[in-house]
Amino acid sequence: MEPSLPRGTRDYGPEASIYLKDIIANVEATYKAFGFSPIDTPAIENLETLSAKAYGQESSGEIYKIEGGKEALRFDLSVPLARFMAMNKDLQMPFKRYHIGKVWRMDEPQRMRFREFIQADIDIIGSSEPLAEAECIAANAAAIESLGISTYEVLINSRILLNAILSKFSFPEEVHGKAIRLIDKLDKIGMDGVSNEIKKLGVDAKQCEMMLEFITQESSSSSELIEKLVNSIDGVKEEASRIIKILGLLEKYEIKGTASLDFSLARGLDYYTSTVWEFVIHEKGKKLPTVAGGGRYDNLIGIFANRKVPAVGSSVGISRVFDLYFKNRIKRSYAEVYIATIGGEVTDHAIDAAKEFRKCGISVDMNITSRNISKQLEHASALKIPYVAIIGKEEVSKSLIKLRNMETGSEEMLKIDEAADKIKKIK
Repeated sequence: MEPSLPRGTRDYGPEASIYLKDIIANVEATYKAFGFSPIDTPAIENLETLSAKAYGQESSGEIYKIEGGKEALRFDLSVPLARFMAMNKDLQMPFKRYHIGKVWRMDEPQRMRFREFIQADIDIIGSSEPLAEAECIAANAAAIESLGISTYEVLINSRILLNAILSKFSFPEEVHGKAIRLIDKLDKIGMDGVSNEIKKLGVDAKQCEMMLEFITQESSSSSELIEKLVNSIDGVKEEASRIIKILGLLEKYEIKGTASLDFSLARGLDYYTSTVWEFVIHEKGKKLPTVAGGGRYDNLIGIFANRKVPAVGSSVGISRVFDLYFKNRIKRSYAEVYIATIGGEVTDHAIDAAKEFRKCGISVDMNITSRNISKQLEHASALKIPYVAIIGKEEVSKSLIKLRNMETGSEEMLKIDEAADKIKKIK
């Protein structure tokens, strides 16, 4: 049998896995620094949980159902959280949670779009204050900054404002959800594509054009856009003020990217009720796929808890970040030093040296073969391990190791603690 992978999945080799785990470690450390607590939920949820009017008809069709059963693989981490909150009523509120894990979607695989991928979510449950949005956005900003991404835009909008805009241009309320999902595809199919699809919903062509012109209008500032909105549409002042408040709070957080209002930002999932946002990165003038985003979903937990619970969350697409930035990564081992041996009689000394290095906080790999020293050095070089500690009869007799810098080729006889100090300096 010829081995193969299911469509839309992939393996991660050592280099890829090391980088992937580094991404996750940095993001998790950031979430902890912001005071979020971890939870974990099953990869499998009851199908009725995932089908509870949360995602919308189009996205619900992408749920990875388990054949012959009443279960499915989780589509995201938000609906499992809503189910978790409904089942755990004794949690201290507001509850700040993070969850990093795999999710599955029966989507058509394409570049940087897989059926199995990793998300890193944060959520604040139990607060309706704008500060909750700002805290989530700032935490996600700090997370992607920890990965070396400092040039980005945070685009912010509100479903309340977007629905008001649709109503202004005579969109029947019953098509708002479908229209918003189409607006979410502006980057994929363009203005003409979105316009053509919206017209199929029975919307007047002229009103559709005017709506698209309104949400894509350019402005010198978010305040100017808000002023135009408030002057054009009744009943949006409170929500508009909320957006301005969030933008002001983000200035206080001093995120490295810019934050601004964008009426064309939609986010495709049905459970969003108010603010939504996305992190956008440009490279060589080209907009890259979104690496993070989120929004407020005050009605989602209520589907399971039978009461309204304010909630807001944001997510970093770990797999998306990996795909964008896994370029020329050459770290093939966590080991910082490789212990090479000359002669089988020094094995005990090699084991002792490895233990001493590890006590000093140094990651160690060691020779477990009968290869000669030349082959051992080739092996360490292939793994990109920066130092090799050579142990032979001479080194044993002097209670030293010969430390070789694999980049320069220089060697010196040192005690273990001296070698450890030297290695630590390059960390």
